Amino acid sequence: MKRLAALLIAWPLGSLAQGPSEARLLLGGNHPDPSILRDGEDYYLTHSSFEYQPGLLIWHSRDLRNWQPVTHALRHFDTTVWAPELIRHEGRYFVYFPGVQEGKFANWVVWADDIRGPWSEPKALGVGKIDPGHVVDDKGRRYLHLSGGHVVDLSPDGLTAVGKPREVHEGWPIPPDWAVECFCLESPKLTRRDGWYHLTAAQGGTFGPSTSHMMTSFRSRTPVGPWEMSPYNPVIRTWSRQEAWWSKGHGTLVEAPGGQWFAVLHGIRNGFRSAGRSTLIEPVEWTEDGWYRVVEAWPEGWEKFTADLSLSDEFDGGELGLQWQFFRKRDPARFTLADGVLKLRGFGETAGKSHPLTVIPRDLAYEIETEVEVGAGAKAGLMLFVGEREFIGLSLDAEGRIRREQEGYQRYGRTDEPRIEGSRAAFRIVNDQQDVRFYLREGDGWRLLGPSMEISQNGIVRPALFAHGDGEATFFHFRYRTLPANPR
Repeated sequence: MKRLAALLIAWPLGSLAQGPSEARLLLGGNHPDPSILRDGEDYYLTHSSFEYQPGLLIWHSRDLRNWQPVTHALRHFDTTVWAPELIRHEGRYFVYFPGVQEGKFANWVVWADDIRGPWSEPKALGVGKIDPGHVVDDKGRRYLHLSGGHVVDLSPDGLTAVGKPREVHEGWPIPPDWAVECFCLESPKLTRRDGWYHLTAAQGGTFGPSTSHMMTSFRSRTPVGPWEMSPYNPVIRTWSRQEAWWSKGHGTLVEAPGGQWFAVLHGIRNGFRSAGRSTLIEPVEWTEDGWYRVVEAWPEGWEKFTADLSLSDEFDGGELGLQWQFFRKRDPARFTLADGVLKLRGFGETAGKSHPLTVIPRDLAYEIETEVEVGAGAKAGLMLFVGEREFIGLSLDAEGRIRREQEGYQRYGRTDEPRIEGSRAAFRIVNDQQDVRFYLREGDGWRLLGPSMEISQNGIVRPALFAHGDGEATFFHFRYRTLPANPR
């Protein structure tokens, strides 16, 4: 840290006087830690999938504007999946990703000869730390950059770390009076251009103060340094909590069709931490002396970005769609799809521990709806899910009892828990910009079940179907509708 202090004193203060820049939404909802690959005329994108299975959903685009899902690169995995690195080398695709193994950081890799699969089972690389970033030198030697300014050699096939990580840079010296979560030198992403290796890193921490996260830039003539610091650092940052996006950072450079360059990064919508970190895009330009920096105005034709993945499901196919992920454990023996219904066998004693089936909402305001029939011994329904001890929703049992399934949320007022005839009911939940309401269908209308809730202080929510207990539930549809919203 003494070196960092000396660098800070010597660094020109003018480099700190950047203003706020404009980022636009590329992929809404909780799609953090984006890793983007340009593969000829194709672009591929993947994200952290954490404890959800299947993981590492890969998106495809030909123009950086319109995206469609391709496949999951990871079917089953027993630990969390953090910031990945999607690359192609000598005709083969690789995804490197970190997680925790026996209480320590570790890294794995999966690979495929076709981006659509089949993908291999994960292989441990034999190296710790997080946030791998792959690079190849002029002689074909492969390296993996890691958190904390470290790098480790890779075997020629890219499947094993060789030797131990060594520190090759210390990051950018964050001014001591900036409110940050941590120094957190992470997310090393490498870009080669005009004889330089450009290393883009994240610093400041992701979920701390709204202005703490940032993108910093370094360059070297070799993939392992020595590194020069950009005079434009931090290149991208949330400079004021009044901006539309908080905690901007964790970016990768990519060249669009036509030669315009962008940073693909993540950020939190102002005031909507419960929506998670969305994937953002921001234009950059190359200076005459070979650095990149943000531009003052967006290029024409980059106003709209789309993601072609319906979250609704009528269960009329033979497999679950790419929108679905189980929390922690995807057990094919628990569910079947046939004749337009999803049958889900109960698991666990509570809704939170039932390994619910979830989707990632892309909107600030939406409603979700399902119809469910419950067999003896089970409770099943619809909820907004954060984790095993943080969820809120409605369930039905075989005796017709409606119950508010809730943990980790403050209860206010009387809870409406009616009883119906039979064991089949339709539920609706409305999340209107973190104000949540719950409904039961009665005849041709919907009955509001109190109390309604405000969830801005809770974690990142996902709509979910669940069944717990010893019986089985039948779901007849899941419907997701976007509602009008007015972002802060």
